Amino acid sequence: MKPSRVTRILEEWSEVSSRARRPEAAPRPAVVRNSFPVATLAGAIVIVLAVVAGGVWLGHQAVNGVVGSSPSAVGSGPSAVGSSQSAVGTSPSAVATATKSPPAATARPTPQPTVGPCSPNQLSARITLWEGAAGSRIAHVELRNTAAHPCIVEAMDRPQLVDGHGSVLIDGPPAGPSTTLTVAPGGVLRALVEDSNYCGPTPAAPVTIRFVLRDGQRFTAAPLSPSDATVPPCLGSGSPSAISMRPWSK
Repeated sequence: MKPSRVTRILEEWSEVSSRARRPEAAPRPAVVRNSFPVATLAGAIVIVLAVVAGGVWLGHQAVNGVVGSSPSAVGSGPSAVGSSQSAVGTSPSAVATATKSPPAATARPTPQPTVGPCSPNQLSARITLWEGAAGSRIAHVELRNTAAHPCIVEAMDRPQLVDGHGSVLIDGPPAGPSTTLTVAPGGVLRALVEDSNYCGPTPAAPVTIRFVLRDGQRFTAAPLSPSDATVPPCLGSGSPSAISMRPWSK
């Protein structure tokens, strides 16, 4: 390792001191023309000591400056370590989050569609049979819900006997209060319609049954055949015609 500047100065001063010889008598101060004393050996020693002291002081300051900065550098170490520990410290939370089970989905009940009255365009009716009894004719009618959702049908409607032109041959009375039935998609209801005493002209084929709903809407059953002209026999022009239905049922 190279000796420091201070060490070198001290070594040189020690060498000079060892060679110097002490004078037998104290030297007399020499006076120069400008009246200032010439530097004596003692003055030289003082100057050298002052230089050495200054060098030692500067060296001490330099050492302090370098060493003094170390704590800052070292001091940052714990912060770095602390940061590492902090970063590591977050690992359990991250692992806990990663392993935490997702919340169970709450099953929501499927909302049920509101069931409303059947509209005529979702009802399909047809006559499946005519039969006669004591001067009357009875039509067997089948009604189907053609919609994709259920609907409500009133058990009683106002029946009409109509010809191929839609003219009313026998008109039934308005339906009174009745129960209702819910018809599932594709569900079928059945009813019987009885008419009697028709004394009018020969009707245009096909003859069938029309149903008038309470709100005025209506639907017509398909006839038994395109040429069907079934009407009840005339029991006397002085007697009224009549038509009635038995309630829709499943």
